[in-house]
Amino acid sequence: MKRITGRRLQRLREQLFTRNPLCVRCQELGLTALATQRDHIVSLEEGGLDVEANTQGLCDLHHDEKSLAERLRARRRPG
Repeated sequence: MKRITGRRLQRLREQLFTRNPLCVRCQELGLTALATQRDHIVSLEEGGLDVEANTQGLCDLHHDEKSLAERLRARRRPG
């Protein structure tokens, strides 16, 4: 499946942040921060789909932490 881009991506981001404007990871920690990144719960590189059910809003900090963890896992995979 091809990654969503352009106007369609912008519309999906807007819909996601309208439904839940807060970072889901911050909320889990009892904190409040605006979501700024449309994140794939299961990354596309790890087999996730670019569909609404596989997205969440994250703040920049939590998105960066999650992306780093994904990159580190990718380095450890045989390939």
